[in-house]
Amino acid sequence: MALMALPVVLLLALPAWGGVIVDSDLTPEQAIEANQPPDTPQDVLRQLTLVPVLYFGLDGLEHQGQVVVHKALAGDIRRVFEVILATRFPLESVLPVAHPLIQAKGPYGLSPDTNNTSAYAWRPITGGGTVSLHALGLAIDINPRLNPYRKGDLVLPPGAAYDPARPGTLTTDSPVVREFKRLGWEWGGDWGARGKVDFMHFQKVPAELAPWVKAHGR
Repeated sequence: MALMALPVVLLLALPAWGGVIVDSDLTPEQAIEANQPPDTPQDVLRQLTLVPVLYFGLDGLEHQGQVVVHKALAGDIRRVFEVILATRFPLESVLPVAHPLIQAKGPYGLSPDTNNTSAYAWRPITGGGTVSLHALGLAIDINPRLNPYRKGDLVLPPGAAYDPARPGTLTTDSPVVREFKRLGWEWGGDWGARGKVDFMHFQKVPAELAPWVKAHGR
């Protein structure tokens, strides 16, 4: 379904409620159904939900964002963002890829030029081939430019750098990483034995969804 996106100027001017800066206030239809690649399966879109979240930005102020994720993982996302908020772990932005500000970065919001935290995006895995778990709403990336993907000399996003001392960077000891793991998520920062690391990336496939995931080539 093609829906009209909110004008960027309106989204930038959303008021702060109770001191919270509202960065994203899309409807579920705008966040899930709008601005999708033409080959996006409807059975995937039906599995997604929109989760509003609070966090502190890199500016030190409290923001409201939104995460599009598989319905089975919505509770986990809410819990992790409680930890993110309580520990004041800073995020640059938390916008669905359908948001006009992300869409402006590239077709369907698929661009390496972003430090946006997001989950669902209909796309293949890095390097091509099968669909990513992001495409099924079963993965989330946190502050990509601070927590890059590295494989040999390849660094994504281009120009990103990993410095554990910088605010917003994930490490083994980060409360955010520990909470994801407690909830059964896998962290890409632990993938060194695979010849790569993906510090931004967390994923989880609940057992009951394994057949559905396999049907989509994973």
